[in-house]
Amino acid sequence: MSQFRSEEMCLVQLFIQSEAAHATLQELGKVGSIQFKDLNTEKSAFQRLFVQDVRRCDDMSRILRVIQGMCQQEKMKPRDTGGEDTAMPLHELHDKLIELEKEMKDHTGSMSQLIRQKIELEEHRHVLREGAQWFQQAYSRGVSFTAPQSDEGTEMSGVLEEGGAGGQPRPGSVLGHIAGCIPTANIHDMSQTLFRATRGNMLLKHEEITAPIMDPTKPDEAVQKSVFVIFFSGDRSRVKIDKICDSYAATKYRLPEQVPQQDEIVKQVDDRLKDLTMVLDKTRDYRRGKLEEIVNKVDAWMLHVQREKAVFHTLNQFNYDVTHKCLIAEGWCPTADMDSVRDALRQGTIRSGATVQTVLNVVKTRETPPTFFRNAKFAQGTQAIVDAYGMARYQEFNPAVFSCITFPFLFGVMFGDVGHGIMMALVGLLLVLYEKKLAYLAQDEMFGTLYKGRYNILAMGIFATYSGFIYNELFAVPMEIFGSTAWCSGEMVDDSHCMHTKGYDPATSLQKWVRTNMDDAWDPDMGSTGKEVTWEVYPFGNDPGWAHTANKLNSVNSFKMKFAIVAGVVQMVAGVCCKLMNTLYFKDDLTMYFVYIPEMIFINSIFGYLVILILLKWTTNWDTTYILNNEQVVTIPQRYCKDDLSNLPCWTPPYWYNRATVPGYGAQLAALPEHMWCMGNGAATAGCAVMKHNDQLLVEGNVFVTGNIILEEFTGKKCKEMGSAHCSLWKQSPPSLLDSLIKMFMEIGSVPVENQMIPGQGGLQVFLILIAFASVPVLLFPKPYILKARHEAMQHHQLHDDDDHGAGGGGGGVAAGAQDRGRARDRGRARGRARRRGRGPEREAAGSCARARRRGPEREGRGGGRRRARAKGGGLGAGLGRGEVQRRRRPEHGRARPEGAARRLRGGGGRGGGGRAEGEARGGRGPERERAPAARPGPRRASERQGGAGARGRGAAAAARASRRGRGAEGEGAAGGAGGARGGGGRAEGEGSAA
Repeated sequence: MSQFRSEEMCLVQLFIQSEAAHATLQELGKVGSIQFKDLNTEKSAFQRLFVQDVRRCDDMSRILRVIQGMCQQEKMKPRDTGGEDTAMPLHELHDKLIELEKEMKDHTGSMSQLIRQKIELEEHRHVLREGAQWFQQAYSRGVSFTAPQSDEGTEMSGVLEEGGAGGQPRPGSVLGHIAGCIPTANIHDMSQTLFRATRGNMLLKHEEITAPIMDPTKPDEAVQKSVFVIFFSGDRSRVKIDKICDSYAATKYRLPEQVPQQDEIVKQVDDRLKDLTMVLDKTRDYRRGKLEEIVNKVDAWMLHVQREKAVFHTLNQFNYDVTHKCLIAEGWCPTADMDSVRDALRQGTIRSGATVQTVLNVVKTRETPPTFFRNAKFAQGTQAIVDAYGMARYQEFNPAVFSCITFPFLFGVMFGDVGHGIMMALVGLLLVLYEKKLAYLAQDEMFGTLYKGRYNILAMGIFATYSGFIYNELFAVPMEIFGSTAWCSGEMVDDSHCMHTKGYDPATSLQKWVRTNMDDAWDPDMGSTGKEVTWEVYPFGNDPGWAHTANKLNSVNSFKMKFAIVAGVVQMVAGVCCKLMNTLYFKDDLTMYFVYIPEMIFINSIFGYLVILILLKWTTNWDTTYILNNEQVVTIPQRYCKDDLSNLPCWTPPYWYNRATVPGYGAQLAALPEHMWCMGNGAATAGCAVMKHNDQLLVEGNVFVTGNIILEEFTGKKCKEMGSAHCSLWKQSPPSLLDSLIKMFMEIGSVPVENQMIPGQGGLQVFLILIAFASVPVLLFPKPYILKARHEAMQHHQLHDDDDHGAGGGGGGVAAGAQDRGRARDRGRARGRARRRGRGPEREAAGSCARARRRGPEREGRGGGRRRARAKGGGLGAGLGRGEVQRRRRPEHGRARPEGAARRLRGGGGRGGGGRAEGEARGGRGPERERAPAARPGPRRASERQGGAGARGRGAAAAARASRRGRGAEGEGAAGGAGGARGGGGRAEGEGSAA
């Protein structure tokens, strides 16, 4: 039943030995039944015990991600799990991964450098090939490429200029050149920049390389490049051109002018390319071999590291007890899983080899436990959607149980189409069938969302397909898989079911009508057969004949809107019923009577009533519903009248225009008033209704032909008194539900007879409105005020409990009050030392008790005056109340000192151990003094209670001795000091002033 209601949880406390903590957490992680609390909220992430282990896990995760990226680059997939290496200790795995990362980085860096060199050599080869052709063309024109040694300002006139008519070049031209490769996209911009920088004194030759090549600066990207050679004159131009080439990401290469030198460099480049290719192949093989050794282990290592990180992250939430060298943990656990948790604790202790078993205590607490639903895989996607809107409180009903069905169903109503639904269902089915194989892809955010909702997608596809059959649509095209349409039209002249009526020519009419069994109910020769006329209904879903009508959109939208209202109201009522289940489970009568019942009354009196009207409108046969005398609704079955009118109420023959010629009773019809005939002026129908009312024969009239029959003169009273001339019978049309709902509030109690669907509908609507408005104040006001009164009563009760606790009677009040104050002081000092030293208050309190025991009870019992114990006003009675802290100046030091001064001390007089103990509120026989507020006494061990009893006995003896010496007030102070001893030899201090 945990799917319907959250699991019952309990708060557990674990005491785990340090050497068994890691193995115990691993076993608990396999069970997955405890949600641990963070007991170190005051510490930052860098102050926790296992922060270095968490960092180590993060570092290993980073290395493993890098290795996974390398495997993906090599297109290597794991073939097995490699689970045998997951048992490797974490530090060994860390050292191995660091060594592996260093080795792979070295190989990757060397291979990147080799690849870059290879790309540069390939570019150089392209430059040498293209440049050789350009140099040959220049040599053919007599151009010299020896740079000038002097006269740097030589103009570049006539460079490569073809002279004269014979095209002969000018002799004596001296040029320099720069060759290289540049991205083709930058060649145009560089040429313009060069032209402007050299003022046109240069010549740029470029040729695009056929295939894209890798960029040396970005070896992973293929770029379309071009080879270029720039011819220029002068060293100054060289400097400018070098800078421009660098700015446009051009790589420059050596290009000798002489052919023999070019051939020699080409040979050198080819030899180096062969060597580099061989070295690269060996480097890749070595790198791939290294990756193949670990590719089957990377996923297992990653899972192992993630688990270890989760273990150390959880251990950081534990509190470390230095004294007992153990870890203290608290967490919430389902009660049903307690046996599994205990087994996991035993297994963790056995695995670790610890000598002390882990201790598990169930702690009683008033904290609200977390909500935990144990869902099946089918409901997990819907549970996530429900939790996104709001998490249910502890032990509340889980609304995701019925949302697993209602959510996909409502989606199917919206998305109803057979084709689209089948496609969605197939996608969901594939995700469900191959969920194990596709689980690793769920790490991707987009696919992960699709994968987690695979069962929802399958259910939505199934419901969308079902709704598509209801709508009879396949990819928005109407289907006729359940038969042809039930509607007839003038185009269906060859359909025998549409050509049965005598006197009606469907070929001349464009109006559609529904197929009926009219030929079985009326025989043109024999007359009425006594059978009732029924209209054919499409076997399943919506009639596809609506797809070819002009009012298709209005009809379909009307149906879908009404169905959406019905489904929505049912969904809301189901949600309110969840509240009923919670109130019954928690026995919350206040919510039951002042929330649930008013909500149900309000929603059903308005929207539930609207749903009933929708269902009535759908199920009512409006062809047999009539308005009699504009006052009441009557039903006349559609069977045709016999010649003697023996089967009244009934209908006249179909499509019989002249009522006087109706066989058998035409004379009676002709004697009726003119408005009592529905087929006047050539308006042919399937027949007019006939009935008897107050011994008068009434026939249906046509409102559209004789509209005066709905006037006030046609009433039941006038019909009875003045005859059939003031009687009327006309067919009721389906009322508009929107108008009915609006008029329900605008015209309270008034429902026109033509809109009436329920007898006495006006009075019913008044009743529903009254209870709906009455439920609003019941819903809003009683519960808040009742809760406020309960809260005030609880506070008042707690205040009286505090007063009773501070006003206890008896002579032992001094000892009890001083004992409370001693415990409060010890705890305060322990907390102060713990804050200063960064340790827990439990250890400090234990240390203070141990020091008190070492001092001995005799030292604590005597010397009340030496320990500044002064009885207030001759003795403190029982009932030392807690007070507010105020400041008072000390005259000797001039500093403020906190002292209790809020509440007057109450108590009664008495004697404790022979000494005089007379409690007074203020003053009396000594200076007025008020003590600091006492802390609420906490639970004590048996040794503390025994020590406290001994201290009280010693205090009583000291008081008796003081009384015999005539030192009553001082004796009372000593008794107070001795009685204030904390259990287990705690420090004793009595506060007060001697009389």
